[in-house]
Amino acid sequence: MNALRQTVSTVLGHPATSLVVLLALWFWPASADRGTVQLLSFVMLNILLAQSINLLTGVAGQISLGHAGFFAIGAYGSALLVKSAGAPVIAAILGGTVITAAVGWLLAVPAGRVKEFYLAMMTSGFGLLCFEIIKEWNDVTGGVMGLSGIASPTLKSLTILGLKIDAIDYFRILLVAAAVVLWLLRNFIQSHHGRAFFAIQASEIAAGSIGIDQAQTKRRAYAISAAIAGLAGAFYAHLVGYLGPDSFTIMRSVEVLVMAVVGGIGTIVGPVLGAVLFTFLPSKLQAFAAYQFMVYGLILMVVFLLFRKGFAGAITEPARFIQPRALRAAGLTAAGVPARIDASAAQTAEPVAATAGHQTDTAPLLEVRDLVRRFAGLVAVDGVSLALHPGRITALIGPNGSGKSTLVNVASGIYTPSSGQVVFRGKDIGGQANHAIAAQGVVRTFQDPRLVPSFTVRENVLLGAHLRYRSSMIASALRLPGVMREEQAHLIRTTEVMEVAGLSGVADQLLESLPYGYRRLTEVARAMMADPDVLMLDEPAAGLSEGELGRLAEVIRYIKSQGKSVLLIEHHMDFVNDIVDDVVVLDSGRVIYRGDMSGMRRDPAVIEAYLGIQQVAHD
Repeated sequence: MNALRQTVSTVLGHPATSLVVLLALWFWPASADRGTVQLLSFVMLNILLAQSINLLTGVAGQISLGHAGFFAIGAYGSALLVKSAGAPVIAAILGGTVITAAVGWLLAVPAGRVKEFYLAMMTSGFGLLCFEIIKEWNDVTGGVMGLSGIASPTLKSLTILGLKIDAIDYFRILLVAAAVVLWLLRNFIQSHHGRAFFAIQASEIAAGSIGIDQAQTKRRAYAISAAIAGLAGAFYAHLVGYLGPDSFTIMRSVEVLVMAVVGGIGTIVGPVLGAVLFTFLPSKLQAFAAYQFMVYGLILMVVFLLFRKGFAGAITEPARFIQPRALRAAGLTAAGVPARIDASAAQTAEPVAATAGHQTDTAPLLEVRDLVRRFAGLVAVDGVSLALHPGRITALIGPNGSGKSTLVNVASGIYTPSSGQVVFRGKDIGGQANHAIAAQGVVRTFQDPRLVPSFTVRENVLLGAHLRYRSSMIASALRLPGVMREEQAHLIRTTEVMEVAGLSGVADQLLESLPYGYRRLTEVARAMMADPDVLMLDEPAAGLSEGELGRLAEVIRYIKSQGKSVLLIEHHMDFVNDIVDDVVVLDSGRVIYRGDMSGMRRDPAVIEAYLGIQQVAHD
């Protein structure tokens, strides 16, 4: 079965396959009847619709039940620009698409504040609102009587650039448009912009921790998704020549979502398969029209039971999110490749910023000053102060509930301080968004690894370089040469970081198929890719084997050797003892000790609050 899926993936992914399919579809209508040509045109429209919701829901993780609203805005926008404003058809189609994209951008503002069930309800409300406006705004939309007389091949009234367009010509225009959109989407999804969408889907907080602006990414997802749906609507208006509210009910939104899910959401080929199936299937069920949705429900049940990842998941290998050409180029490049990082040398390397004897004299990179964080009546962090210096590893330890993770959450921008300051390089960054803090050079990991399960190790590590990319969305979608060079450079760096972390042997394995220890190391490697000045590690040794602990220690020593500052939250005392320079102990949100490890082990307050329990457990 795996061999078959690999073969199918290879065939479908080959450029010659796409060319053959396009040529076959281009010439097929010449020998087909009018009904078949019309059906093929609807296939192209449904491909666009399915891809629009796939990008928003399958890639960015934003559930939508309101895409019929975007479809309607594009359709009525284009039709009215032609009928009322006298705009050329091409300008009207582009205008309807731009208007819909703007509406999607605006909808992202309130939609970005809710999740899951509430998001589904809000987007369905948007779709219902659009439907009611169409039905009631008689002077503009024609109300329940609809809008007729739109230039279309059906009415033999469609002219583009002075040329009369018939049904076959219009299908070919739709075919080219769908092919271009699919090509642009594939390029976009395989760029750092597309990978950011997946990161948002997996964990918004973790995405922010490596510098991905969550709100901006969601707005982009909504705008692009709406634009594609609006483009489909604009083409639809000029295909049928008549628009009525019944074409834009909430059931249309559900149908579009079903196409993407059944075909295989989160992929490019999946929604195409779903669109073909659910365009041709209704034409074959005319005799059973009353049972059409029962058949749809049965198909959904079968797919969920047998093909959890849709038809595409059953017949193809999992989609990949790195441009294959860039990956090949990075693997074949010999000249100009930076020297490999020698992980073993990190154990004895001196920090770049200072010598061992004078590190405490350097200005701190990050300071926490009299920090307080309250949750209602609970004080989780109570007047804590500490400083992180370049080229030093500071351990933050204490019993569970002592405020360690809360302190890191405040310092990294997940929580805002109730009082006090978080100062980075002399600037108060307390209260800033976590992506903004990460962009300045403060990155953290989490108690439980927050990665993208459907990504390979390499793809997850590459996510950490998000802040280092400079290519625009348009350049990435067009796959310009500069984009390829940038991707290649970051892939080379990814290979080096994976080598340090001991991940080279599993670089191209799916993360969800690997043991827990690999996930831990992958998250640390992802944080390294961001090249931060301060790296805060929240219990990175938890769940690691002895060999993995040794590798993690080498990684942390290497980070230190580069003049970085490391804050290490950890319960594993033997691990901490071997690598840290100084230690801060918290209890009930307050600092009860600061100094070196040997002094900590003799401190009565620490023994009473923490080490006594640890020692009993150890014995």
